[in-house]
Amino acid sequence: MNQKDEHLRRFLAHYGQALAAGDLKAISGCYALPALVLSDEGSIPIAAREEIEVAFDGAAERYRAQGLVALRPTLVASEALSERLVSVDMRWDYLDEQGRSAQQNGYRYVLRLEDEAPPKIQVVIGTG
Repeated sequence: MNQKDEHLRRFLAHYGQALAAGDLKAISGCYALPALVLSDEGSIPIAAREEIEVAFDGAAERYRAQGLVALRPTLVASEALSERLVSVDMRWDYLDEQGRSAQQNGYRYVLRLEDEAPPKIQVVIGTG
């Protein structure tokens, strides 16, 4: 495992913990603004942290109501797009109380890299 991928894994683990906890400030702090969410249905530009917080408000509670209590990120692949941008293909496993994967979702993120700061999500693409 190379050092860059380990840096990305740490960031994704932090992001997953924030998602599982429903920590809206920590979630929105993982994004670079403006950000963009792309899907087959269209695109959603995001200009403010409050928009991210509204989008994730209540998500952790909805997952807990389904018996899902944690998230496990798996970095599938990463590719440098430029000096500051990296494309990350990953899978989120939604875990039940026994630690079993009960649901999976795939995403591609374009992350913005800063010198000493953690990466920030610039683009989100749901990949199924």
